[in-house]
Amino acid sequence: MTIDRNHILKLASLANLELSEEEVDTYILDVNKILGLFEKIADIDTEGIKPLSNVLEQFSESREDIPENTIDRDVALENAPDTDGVFYQVPPTIKHNKEIKNEEK
Repeated sequence: MTIDRNHILKLASLANLELSEEEVDTYILDVNKILGLFEKIADIDTEGIKPLSNVLEQFSESREDIPENTIDRDVALENAPDTDGVFYQVPPTIKHNKEIKNEEK
């Protein structure tokens, strides 16, 4: 697969990015180089090679995944600047696309 100007412009549109012509040209070259590297990797003969599960011969011991209550809820919420008694209350930090577009108008 070869990436062309239309692919880059479509991706930029989906990501809500504005790219200069120079940036579009740079991205076309860079993405095609990356895809070329993947093609080289795909061409490597791996017949008879066992899959590698770990690069080290050592494995770390894992604890059992058993849920535990390590701290009482009231104690956890003591230092919270704002709470409803059950959850932390925080101001919104992410705006929805509709809110952003309304602000631009």
